[in-house]
Amino acid sequence: MKSAARNIPLLMAIQMLRSFLVMIPILVLFYQAKGLTMTEIMFIQAVFSGVMVIAEVPSGYFSDVLGRRRTMIIGTLCSTIGFAIYAVANNVMGFLMAEIVLGIGISFISGTDSAMLFDSLAELGEQGQSMQKEGRQLSFGNFSESAASVLGGFLAMISLDTPLYVQAFFTALSVPLAFMLIEPKRHAYSAEHGTIKGILHIVYESIVTHKQLRVMILLSGIVSAGTLTMVWFVQPLMKEAGVPLWSFGIAWATLNATTGFTSLRAHIFEKRFGTKTLYMILSISLAIGYFLTGTISLWLIPFLLIFSAIRGIGNPVSATYINNLVSSDKRATVLSIRWLVTRMIFVIIGPIMGYIADSTSLSVALFSCGIVFGIASVIGVLQLKENHKQVAE
Repeated sequence: MKSAARNIPLLMAIQMLRSFLVMIPILVLFYQAKGLTMTEIMFIQAVFSGVMVIAEVPSGYFSDVLGRRRTMIIGTLCSTIGFAIYAVANNVMGFLMAEIVLGIGISFISGTDSAMLFDSLAELGEQGQSMQKEGRQLSFGNFSESAASVLGGFLAMISLDTPLYVQAFFTALSVPLAFMLIEPKRHAYSAEHGTIKGILHIVYESIVTHKQLRVMILLSGIVSAGTLTMVWFVQPLMKEAGVPLWSFGIAWATLNATTGFTSLRAHIFEKRFGTKTLYMILSISLAIGYFLTGTISLWLIPFLLIFSAIRGIGNPVSATYINNLVSSDKRATVLSIRWLVTRMIFVIIGPIMGYIADSTSLSVALFSCGIVFGIASVIGVLQLKENHKQVAE
């Protein structure tokens, strides 16, 4: 077995452990039990996103210059420390500290794992399977989160603190796996890339001079931010709609299983519709999903699956699209820019929508999200189509 082939199962195992989030199905309820409002909850998550905005691109650049393996090790270590802090925190400041460390850890992993997978496949001469492999890796992560969600719901019946202790344990298991990764062969990078000027050049190239990259980074960022915002509304939405607490874990498991199954089929959807048409479908579905769930009706709760499907299809399609446009020496940096844009959008929109939910109603906040994300994403798709038209001409 070639050395790079070893990375494929290891990356999948790390993805599954990172995604075994037993605390997610009850996290908002956990916050509320500690006395936090939706505005404070969204503020904490905005700080987390803000940390990722700051650390995302430097971490991707670190990965390109100093290596994928080292970056993955740092990411798994920080993630473990972050969840350990969460397990003992009981106020806003403690949660903020945990989220800051987690933000650093996750930013070091995001982008690097996709770049490492693509580079490993390229070394094996299998880069043509990148979208399928990317979708498979993401889907197994979602299946892992589904299983964790069921467990988390039952652990919450013991206490809302119990899932946090279990979470720290499972995240720690990813650290030794990161040490087992093999650095894949990559394109050589210029010595000048190891400078601040180098990283700024890549950022400028990605969001200014390279039109295809710019449009896809912005479009995928808008759609991803739209699904991310809904993540923090799911639990209060189900609570307000009358969903019993014991079923929260099962509901979250169903949502993540849907993301997993659609990730597995993302390459088929892309082949059937093409990237531009597929993203138009995702954009319109995003708005429809917010409008339907905004009625806060128990019988409309199943329409939350729309957001899971959007996330499952959008992530592997956009990651592969970007991977095919950039060289290996810049890949992790550019992928990190994509997640940076997602987090920047959430930093702005998240707290505003949390405030709207507190000052008016959850329903108004959801309808507002549908309008904002729907219009923004459709405009992004139109720009993508126009850009391709100009390239063709």
